[in-house]
Order: sequence, then structure tokens, then C-alpha cells
Amino acid sequence: MGTSDADPPSRGMVGGRNLPVAIAVGVVLAALFLGSLFWRAEAFVAVITVLAAIAAIEVVRVLAPVGVRVLRVPLLLAVLISVPGALYLGSAGQGLGMSALLLTAFLWLLVDRHRTAVTATLGVTTFFGLWLGLFASYASLLVDRPDGALAVLAVVGAVILTDIGGYAFGVPFGRHKVAPTISPGKSWEGLIGGVGVAVVLAVLVLPQLGDTFTPVSAGVVALAAGGAGFVGDLVQSMVKRDLGVKDLGDVLPGHGGVLDRVDGILFALPGGYYGLALFG
Repeated sequence: MGTSDADPPSRGMVGGRNLPVAIAVGVVLAALFLGSLFWRAEAFVAVITVLAAIAAIEVVRVLAPVGVRVLRVPLLLAVLISVPGALYLGSAGQGLGMSALLLTAFLWLLVDRHRTAVTATLGVTTFFGLWLGLFASYASLLVDRPDGALAVLAVVGAVILTDIGGYAFGVPFGRHKVAPTISPGKSWEGLIGGVGVAVVLAVLVLPQLGDTFTPVSAGVVALAAGGAGFVGDLVQSMVKRDLGVKDLGDVLPGHGGVLDRVDGILFALPGGYYGLALFG
């Protein structure tokens, strides 16, 4: 039986991903995120903790075949202590999680008779522990505010709007690349346009939703979260290029791994938190 020179792309496949499946997974994640956020803080923190823990497990599994060792137990402890700890203990919970990360990593390698590349293993484990444990814990600090749901939505919304605005301005006007060797599609024009969209909408909308935001604090939070989210996306691209992996996981069909979807948001959480703390 004859075949054509090139098989036609599977229905629904866009950019190597199954678009219908990706949309369905995105809808489920959004429903889980919003449902827990507006239910109670403990439920939201539980969702964030589970997602961050899944991301940690994925990172360990994906990087092992490329010769990068990440210590699973210390990394999981960083997440499981820091994220809920921040809700109940504030910054002390964050510090406890980071202390557990370092102390456990040191002890783990001390008793490991087959240890190699000790400094590199400690470095990469600490890096991902900070990224997944410490940064995610700022979601707990934000949601613990009296206006927690609105604060979280403001930060996440700024990241989404910066991304959408960046695409809208970057495609027709993007001429000057921010980091062409890391992410050729990202331009300064797109960044400025995207952050501008996020700031303008935040200033116009957030002060109308209660007493949490003034025009100044709304603009600062949108600027800090949107800019940090952009940097987070670049950092993730840089790390994946350096490690030679396409995604940092595959648990989410059509999306890759958890960390692939929340890289920018994780960077935005501390940016938005401190912007609101200083100007709110």
C-alpha cells in the first residue's frame, strides 16, 4: 500500500502539541485554581503545594537522563514546608523551608557513599528549591491577606496581560530582541507594550474593586509582577536550553510540565507581594 511523502499532521496538532487537549487541561487547571482561591485560603495553598510538589518530582525525573542530579527529598521538603508554612508562620515558615532544604541536602550527600559532583548537585538542588519552594510560598503570603483573592488575581492577571500584550505588540512592532539566543520571539517592543497594557488595565480596574488598591499601588504591582513574569519566562528558557531539554515535565498533556506553565507566575509572586507591601 502506497504512502505519501509526508504524513499529514494529526487533527488538532499545533506547534507539536494537541491543541484541544491543551485547552481542556488549561480549563481544568483554571477551574481548580479559581475554585480553591475563592473557597478558602487553606484549599488554595493545598493546590499550590501539590502543583509545586509535582513540579519538583518532574524536575528530578527529567534532568536525571541528561546527567543533572537533583536531590528529590530536600527539594520536596522545601516545597512541603515553605508553601504551607508561609500561610501559618509567615516569613518564618519560608525560612524553615529553606533551612530544611539546605540542611537535608548537606546531610543527604554526607551519607551518600556514591556521591559525585557535590557542589553542582547542591547548587542545582538549591536553585530549584528556591524557585519552587520559596517563590511559590509567596502565593501563601498573598492569599493570607484580608483581600487575598484579589491580590493573587492581580498578580497572576498582570502576568497574563503582559504575555497577551507582549504578543499583540511584539508581532507587528518587535524589532529589538531582548535575548535572541534564549528566546528569539521576545522583543523590547513587546515587553514595553505588554507591561503597559497590564499597568493601564490595573490602574483602571483594580481601584474599583474595593479599598485594596489605589491607582499607584495597582500600577506598581502590575509593573513588578508583569516584569518579573517576563524575566521568569526567559530564565526558564535559558535553563532548558542549557540543559538540553524541551520541557521540564510532561504531566500536563499539551502543556509539558507544571513548571513549564507557571515559570513566569512563580517569579511574579514575590514581585507582586513586595510591590503591594511597599505601596499598598
